[in-house]
Amino acid sequence: MIVIKIFLILILSIVFLLLALSSRFRTYQRLIIVAFYILLSFLIIFPQKADKIAAFFGIGRGVDLIIYLSIAILSLIVAILYAKVKMNERALTKIIRTLAIMQAKKCHE
Repeated sequence: MIVIKIFLILILSIVFLLLALSSRFRTYQRLIIVAFYILLSFLIIFPQKADKIAAFFGIGRGVDLIIYLSIAILSLIVAILYAKVKMNERALTKIIRTLAIMQAKKCHE
């Protein structure tokens, strides 16, 4: 059991370092990443605490709580990424239209 805990925390630490050290994140986003890292590390080291937290919320097992939270967080991430993709598509369309109009004006001059 100790080996899997060490392995999970090692993987979590690598992901944390890759995310936290990225310059693309704002300060509040980095704080959220740190908070999730600490929470997940705590739940990996003390899985019985997850059971107690789950019982407080009326969920049978701690693993179920973690899965429910993961689904909610992943859904939020998907929604945010979808919104950013749509925003980038609109900006790209605007740039391409502007370039097409500029090139059309040059051809007619």
